[in-house]
Amino acid sequence: MLSKNLSTKIVNQLNDCWHGDIDNGNRILMGYFSFFGETLNYENSFWENNGASKMWKEKFHCFDWLKDLKASSTSKSAPYAREILKKWIKYHNSWSPLEWRSDILGRRISCLLSNLSFYFSSADSQFQKLLIRSLCKQGHFLVKNNLQDILGHRRIEGVKGLIALSSSLETFKKHRQNSLKLLIQEINDQVLDSGCHYLMSPSKHLEFLITLLDIKNYLATIKIKIPQEMDYTIKIMSHVIKLFRHPNGTLAKFNNSNHIDKKIIDQVLVRANFKAKKKSQETYSGFHRISSNKLNFIMDCSSPVIEDIYAGALSFELSVGKQMLVVNCGSPKIKNKVLKNALKSSAAHSTACIDNVNSSNILNNPNDSSRIANVWSKLYQKNNSFWIDSAHSGYKHYFGVIHSRKIHIDSEKKIIRGQDSFSKTKSHYRNIPKKYFIRFHLHPKLEVNVTRSQKKALIKLPDGSGWEFICSEPKVFVNESIYIDDKQKILKSNHILVKDFFLPERKIKWLFKQI
Repeated sequence: MLSKNLSTKIVNQLNDCWHGDIDNGNRILMGYFSFFGETLNYENSFWENNGASKMWKEKFHCFDWLKDLKASSTSKSAPYAREILKKWIKYHNSWSPLEWRSDILGRRISCLLSNLSFYFSSADSQFQKLLIRSLCKQGHFLVKNNLQDILGHRRIEGVKGLIALSSSLETFKKHRQNSLKLLIQEINDQVLDSGCHYLMSPSKHLEFLITLLDIKNYLATIKIKIPQEMDYTIKIMSHVIKLFRHPNGTLAKFNNSNHIDKKIIDQVLVRANFKAKKKSQETYSGFHRISSNKLNFIMDCSSPVIEDIYAGALSFELSVGKQMLVVNCGSPKIKNKVLKNALKSSAAHSTACIDNVNSSNILNNPNDSSRIANVWSKLYQKNNSFWIDSAHSGYKHYFGVIHSRKIHIDSEKKIIRGQDSFSKTKSHYRNIPKKYFIRFHLHPKLEVNVTRSQKKALIKLPDGSGWEFICSEPKVFVNESIYIDDKQKILKSNHILVKDFFLPERKIKWLFKQI
């Protein structure tokens, strides 16, 4: 199947509308390809015996970095891109399980076809024929395979590649209708009625929206009517982005959400023509957002998704103006499996847990379906006061306990009150709970100290303003933590810890207050 020798002509030139990273483009020109904190030199065993991680290889073989090289805008950029493409065709123009996986294939085809004006138009005819033959070969496999090798959120990237092919290359025009059917199918499968992406991850949500905007751009280029379902989905998904976004422009760190540059988020909202007015409180698929008087509170009351389980039930993030106060630790894109699992845990989120057992089984044991938390919640508002009542069943069959969390926010006085409690159930359970732990992770830029009596923690924000944390329990502790920053660096930070022996029906009350 892969040996079929196809050739065709380009009937439409697609455009990549996203800005590239100039700094990364300059590094690539110097021969350094850096993805997820891992760097390879182009001159050293780059093609043969490449020992890079799977994540690095996925990123490289997608060719997303072409726009960064284009952004460097030097006379060497396009020739260098052509040199790399020639080598890629030499070493990878035959099927392999990773490089030819349908999502990676789709992204690569899309990137190559939407950047033709950068590296292709100025090339000699020999290179142009070489590239077109390779694109046809890759496209032929993508069409015949029909996305059979990928599941879940990755499928939309394969669909994007199919639509790029049918929009740009004459021989693939006959596959356009089937590609559009696959698009509608993925929209229906992956986007909930509320507009949230089914993985409940802010960055995955944004990436799906970016893909839809690219597809819309391809269809507009060839003057094809935009499917009504896609237009509506772009509108509601862009509205949900506002829910996930802090006033400093970053996305909240829930459910394996990775950093996406603020400029890209701004560009997404502009291209999506997002004009909705900001509301003081919003709820989408279990996420609650309260924004009032410079307080921005985002709480995750969604049930975990089996495909990628994070044990962050009832965790929240809090910012004051553009300054982050309470956070979750974040999700690293690194090959350290131990650290990855640690940051999926309940202890890495601003929530409560029992005996440091996760509220959901992050290892996704198929024989333990009871260890997936079922979460429920409700948001109320009266004037400048907001209440959230929430609970989850993650410990129901493990400890015979339901964890409940009540939140009250008085935005006028800038007070956030909370109450965590653990109520016994009549269900059979396997373990006896011994201790509870409630953590509030703080942003690395904050200073925090516990008073001598250990009854209060004092927090200093970067602008010099102060907040205090008070709890009903005898002692408050401040322990070390970590935080994954915008550049995937692991920073030292702190978390406020409340802990004690477990007593059924015990109510632990706490508050954050501006001083």
